[in-house]
Amino acid sequence: MTTIPSREYTILLSHLHKPSSSLPLTTHQSLISHFLAQTPTPTQLTATVISSPLFRPFAHAKLAALLTAFRHAVHLRLKALEDEDKSLFSRGIRFRMAEWVRSLVKGFKGGQAVIRFVCAGGTLLGLEDLKEKLGTDPGGGTVRAKIEDELIIALTEIMELYGAPKDNAWEKEFQPETERGELDVLSLTLLFTAQLLPHVFSERVKVLPLSTLSSHLMTVIENTFASGSFLASLPSSCSPTPSGQLSLTTPVGPKRPSFPYDGPGPWTQAALLPVALKNVVGSPLFSAVPSLASITARILPLLTESSPLEGLNTLEAVITRLEKVASNVENDWARSALAGIEDENDIGARLVQFRAVACSSSPNIAAPESRELAENIWTVLKTLLFTTIMLLQSILSTIVYSSPVACTIVSLQPKPSSAHLPTHSSLALLTLRTLSQLSFVISKFGGVTSTSGAGFAELKRVFYSALDVLSVDAEASEKFVKALSTHAPASSSLKPQLAEPLTRARQAFNLACVEQLVPLLSLDTIEYFAFPLCLPHLDDASHRETYESAHSVILAVFAAHALERPDSTILAEVQGTDVSRHAFVEKIVPFYVQCLLENSTDGKLTTPQLRLAFGALTSSASASTPAMGLFCLSSLLSMLSALSTPDSAQQRHRLCIVLVSTLSALPLVILPHALTAVASAIRNSQGEERRELTGEVFKEIMENVGDREKEYCLRWWEEQSEALEGNKEMKSGDSLGKGKGKGKSNAARL
Repeated sequence: MTTIPSREYTILLSHLHKPSSSLPLTTHQSLISHFLAQTPTPTQLTATVISSPLFRPFAHAKLAALLTAFRHAVHLRLKALEDEDKSLFSRGIRFRMAEWVRSLVKGFKGGQAVIRFVCAGGTLLGLEDLKEKLGTDPGGGTVRAKIEDELIIALTEIMELYGAPKDNAWEKEFQPETERGELDVLSLTLLFTAQLLPHVFSERVKVLPLSTLSSHLMTVIENTFASGSFLASLPSSCSPTPSGQLSLTTPVGPKRPSFPYDGPGPWTQAALLPVALKNVVGSPLFSAVPSLASITARILPLLTESSPLEGLNTLEAVITRLEKVASNVENDWARSALAGIEDENDIGARLVQFRAVACSSSPNIAAPESRELAENIWTVLKTLLFTTIMLLQSILSTIVYSSPVACTIVSLQPKPSSAHLPTHSSLALLTLRTLSQLSFVISKFGGVTSTSGAGFAELKRVFYSALDVLSVDAEASEKFVKALSTHAPASSSLKPQLAEPLTRARQAFNLACVEQLVPLLSLDTIEYFAFPLCLPHLDDASHRETYESAHSVILAVFAAHALERPDSTILAEVQGTDVSRHAFVEKIVPFYVQCLLENSTDGKLTTPQLRLAFGALTSSASASTPAMGLFCLSSLLSMLSALSTPDSAQQRHRLCIVLVSTLSALPLVILPHALTAVASAIRNSQGEERRELTGEVFKEIMENVGDREKEYCLRWWEEQSEALEGNKEMKSGDSLGKGKGKGKSNAARL
């Protein structure tokens, strides 16, 4: 056994018995770790540390030093045991290590809850670090269980002691629990909770009052973002400079002091925005937000699993609080000049991409101070979005894997008549509403429908999961879509030029929601609510997200119509087909045909988008009646015949490719007209364009045309082999040789 140096040990004890010490905190941390590890029975020293006034009032640095001291002590103890002389009769290291930990835990008895919590947490982290050497649970599982139990008990005591609001301000002022400038005790504890609780087994975590814990965690997250009011001074801080640049700092000038002082003085007006952002970014909570959100996301499923009714109410409370924060942020943003920023150069391309670097190339930001403020704003907004996404993802995963039937059974238990039981669809609606409030931030990532690298998977997973949950409830989906057309964005009271970017971001988000819910909507909702949402954006390609989303909604309407094609009366009755919907689709076919043809110019719909849209339109129109399919084809051919000038050659070739895409969408009765037009288009083209058209025809017949129509197309191909002579670059290496014989051979290979 190692003999403890009495002099050094005595010095440490003398310092621990004093409320202050001349030794730095790091020295105390090292000494505590060393002497805890050197004694086989550290109960007495642990009790001394736990009760030491040196660590009161609480401070983050003091508590972190204690946690690190006990964590390092576990490492040092193992090393000391490994360095001891071994004999045939000496007990194993794992057994002696477990005995040392038990002695350590005995010293926690009667100690202050916060000190016990961090000391037990440090011990747990040490055991976690040495898990591979000592096994998952040294001492047959009893040692780690004791540490985790001590952690859970201490955390419960802390929530009981410090969770209730303090009524006695006088006592708090003259008997402070934390050092001046520090967080309150509960917030300090929750910072360490986010670090420690992930290492506690889930079954023990369930013992905690998880609803109360989640409420406290949400309060800390709200406080981190000042309940969404950190941009409250942004509208008054945005001002133009004489050179026409945008300044984000409030002009500072002399301020006359208030009564009873008189005469001018050196006082100046404080800049509120820099102070507010500094309070958010400089807070120790801000860097810990990911951990706080992560542990909150972990306990929500555990709560719902152990108590479904309480869990559902807690899930609703969490989303409601997130939505409130997001709403406050959007309202303040909408009232500022930044809401009207159109070009990314106005605030710097790198700022728009959320890169925390200086943007010296931003001509419209007046000063480096303004650029730094803009960077901090986007940093906080990005962090808020990520925090929201993390929590919403946990909530949606929880309700997706929970049974509504089980929740209904629980709801049958006696409860007050005023009690409210959230449903899965109501939680999904709250989720979508929260994301909608942050749509101006989401748009900087490419939106929820982005297929490029600008978006991120977690956002899309939350968005589509919420829509999947909502789509189970057709009535709730109807109400949601109807509310979108009447819901005024937070920027509606602003000037159009300031509100436009924010409004477009909200509109793009709304259109993306409507697109997914179209199959559930009634005719009236589609005609009077969904369709009007799209109309203003169908020809405005200057804003791609809303432009493409609007066309996607229209195509979703046609796709839903095609799926409901009533092949028989029985099928219509089984599927509940709305026959009136077919009348509405037929009514908008002429409008949308003309819309697509007008959007076939450069800078509008791309060729793949145009092919997909016109093919879906033709297919849906043909499902109603062949005459509607013929109308689509005739309109396209009329447009092609009108494009005869050299300037329109590119548009004409694009529409010829679109013409090929209609082959698989038209019924057999109209197919001959389309094939004749395709043959004419190929004959009138030449060079690379002719080879491309021929190849696309081959691909369309081989891959997309139905079995019934393919036989006719193959015969047509044989007949056109001489007309298509010379087009040898075919799909899959096929070529059209000279003469009908060669043509028959290629047709047979199809």
